[in-house]
Amino acid sequence: MEISINCSVLSVEFDKTSKREDLDILDQKMKEFFFKKEYLESVAQYDISLICVSPGFQNFFNPRRPKYYKDKCMKGLTVEEVRLTKLFSCELVLNYDAFIVSDRKEGYNIIANTVMRFLEELKYPIAIKKFDKKRFNEDMKAFFIQMGCNI
Repeated sequence: MEISINCSVLSVEFDKTSKREDLDILDQKMKEFFFKKEYLESVAQYDISLICVSPGFQNFFNPRRPKYYKDKCMKGLTVEEVRLTKLFSCELVLNYDAFIVSDRKEGYNIIANTVMRFLEELKYPIAIKKFDKKRFNEDMKAFFIQMGCNI
């Protein structure tokens, strides 16, 4: 399964930190860890988008409901179409006050605990209700522990 974790929305204050680089490293390591794993044949891609904005802007960036795309073409602002196939995507919010002042290890801990809390509560869409949530969550926890996180 192809997995990605990224910050779809990150406050400009983070431009003065190494957070974007830290997230790129985490994303690459996560891709490597989950590369040969499969939890349901109809889920080939799993996208986790993080939102971390200063408190004054939080009302403008609420996470969207998790979505599954079996096969859908979407038009963007360009002429090109984007085809989403076997994709599950979700968005979650990181605590800005804690994340902005954290170093790499603390930042990974914040991400790990936020993601794990989210995954434990997540109810998958009916189209993928047979997704092996238990094994996926166990693997995600193992990944974060491997990264040195305290969960």
